[in-house]
Amino acid sequence: MPFENIQADKRRIAIIGGGVSGLGAAYALRGSENVILFESGVKLGGHARTVLAGKNGNMPVDTGFLVYNSVNYPHLTKLFDELAVPTIPSDMSFGASIDGGWLEYGILAPKAIIAQKRNIFRPKFLGMMRDILKFNKLANKSLIDSNITIGNLIKDWGLGDWFRDYYLTPFTGAIWSTPITKILNFPALPMIKFMKNHALLGTGGQHDWRTVNGGSCEYVHRVENKLRESGVEIRLSTAVTSVRRVDSGVEVKAAGGVYEYFDEVIFATHSDITLGMLSDPTEIERSSLNSIKYQSNTMVLHADTSIMPKRKAAWASWVYTEEKNRKSDHIDLTYWINRLQSLPEDDPCFVTLNTQRPIKPHLIYDECVFYHPVFDLAALQGQQILADSNGANSTWFCGAWMRNGFHEDGLATGMEVARGILDQSSSMIAAE
Repeated sequence: MPFENIQADKRRIAIIGGGVSGLGAAYALRGSENVILFESGVKLGGHARTVLAGKNGNMPVDTGFLVYNSVNYPHLTKLFDELAVPTIPSDMSFGASIDGGWLEYGILAPKAIIAQKRNIFRPKFLGMMRDILKFNKLANKSLIDSNITIGNLIKDWGLGDWFRDYYLTPFTGAIWSTPITKILNFPALPMIKFMKNHALLGTGGQHDWRTVNGGSCEYVHRVENKLRESGVEIRLSTAVTSVRRVDSGVEVKAAGGVYEYFDEVIFATHSDITLGMLSDPTEIERSSLNSIKYQSNTMVLHADTSIMPKRKAAWASWVYTEEKNRKSDHIDLTYWINRLQSLPEDDPCFVTLNTQRPIKPHLIYDECVFYHPVFDLAALQGQQILADSNGANSTWFCGAWMRNGFHEDGLATGMEVARGILDQSSSMIAAE
């Protein structure tokens, strides 16, 4: 067969989902295959969600994906470099306000640690500080059993209740947007790896965190433009309702449409949504996709400073909060957007998740519900099974839920399945 004919014979690839995973897959496949990207919403981006807020309604604020660093986000860093995405330094400090302000502190600066002056006279607080140092030391040098949970690790290492209740579970719960009661059932090994990789174990300082100047929509627009320039067909407001496998390919049906044939399909959607679209899931697909559960997180973008700690010295980029005499099955977490995105502090802006505390209605800019994966042992097993079988039946799975739940994970898995498809194409050409 003449080489030019082989080059012209592009395969039809359906990508379902226009978040970072679908965008990454489409970006990697652009120009090489005939790509059709389905997105149920009115715009692309997924958790890369920028809203105009502030006193004048002209301040771009991110409500989902916020920060990255070059060490732990290599795919995202490379993409931003290729697209000349403007970025600026960010800050990743952590603070906590427990029991309505009964205990308040911050991490990473001595001033923040003693934001509440009486902390230095609290034996249990000082014990918590010692336990943090002990935990960091053990985490850096110990071999961790892959089956041990965070709760059991705390017991095995002899760490105290204050460390568990007022530091580790709030801190890790903030990272994964997960209530502290569920965090204790998370496997400890991925948590330790994450904290070590992100320089959160107190050795050598933090990584250089950055944020997109102008909001994450800046990178989404650049990716979208590249896709359209490369001939990728983007179908917005097009919800896929059914995918079925047929001989040598798949058929995809959108709401109100008919089945269309594709050589391969990439699911870049949450696992539960993916399973709902598959009309003929295998038993392995059904059990593995079902193994990943999700936690809903209600987001409010606002300017109400009363939501932050009572003591300004305890204010931080991430603040975990517990109300007085009230526990919740959802984590109450606030992102100080001015600090994270270098916005003027005289125009306060906060993103708060799941609070039951009243936020002044006239200070609310936006509300939304996000869904984040819960990474228990069953979820990790399901991830591995799906990764091992990816590409079977012309079907590929990607998403942040396939790894650790972060933006980099979504992009990396999207590009990974794209490479798998391109490798298939190369093998087919070589065989011909």
